[in-house]
Amino acid sequence: MRRPLVLLPVAAVVVIALGSCGGDDDGGGAAPEDRGNGGVEVVARDIELGESEYDTTAGDVQLHYVNEGSIAHTLLIEDVDGFKLEVTGNGDEDQGSVELEAGTYTLYCDVPGHREAGMEATLQVS
Repeated sequence: MRRPLVLLPVAAVVVIALGSCGGDDDGGGAAPEDRGNGGVEVVARDIELGESEYDTTAGDVQLHYVNEGSIAHTLLIEDVDGFKLEVTGNGDEDQGSVELEAGTYTLYCDVPGHREAGMEATLQVS
């Protein structure tokens, strides 16, 4: 009988520790438009981007691309030459910066069939 009573406090500590390991209710991590210095985090999942719209400020924009899916993806900005990020598999990350003026841009994946399947988003630069 004594053994279960000894395990009870240990079980309570484990439950409390596991409960405190979770992130916030918004999925954890920084919000897409909250990376500081005009930075944007874009997440690729299978054949979709994490958000349909991202916001940032004009100037040197830092883009961070994270693959949470199982296949390779790219990230380009329509009509912006020389910018391309690539992630090959789950957990892969790439980042880069690009000088952008205020305006509306389209982010997309140029892997054949991905953009057509919906892998594009709006980047609003103010």
